[in-house]
Amino acid sequence: MQTVNRERPRPLGITIISIILGISAVLGLIAIIVGLVGLGAAHLGGALAIVAIVALIIAAVFALLELLLAWGLWTLKPWAFWATAVIEAIRLLDALYALFFQHVAIGTAILGLIIPLIILIYLFADRNVRAAFHT
Repeated sequence: MQTVNRERPRPLGITIISIILGISAVLGLIAIIVGLVGLGAAHLGGALAIVAIVALIIAAVFALLELLLAWGLWTLKPWAFWATAVIEAIRLLDALYALFFQHVAIGTAILGLIIPLIILIYLFADRNVRAAFHT
């Protein structure tokens, strides 16, 4: 018996989110490379150079994780759905904290609230999205 492999249709919003994440990850990796070149040109010594290198390594890890998440969303991996939901929930809490306890511009705070909220609503309210990820 022959099995038919049908691809699940990827919702447009998931395509957009994964493309934005991929672009952000690539730009982050480019910024890290520029940072490493600049660090070499600056001839920093001692503790300052170590702090800069550690910061660039942490940024590289985040950029690679973001690239992995973009791929997971693009290929409709269930873990990517849940990872995105957790990350956006954390971003929402961070935006709430910034709004009430930090001195940030109101526009920045509102955008920080709206974007993760829209993504969370989209992930959980759209039946087609959940079906695409088999959640």
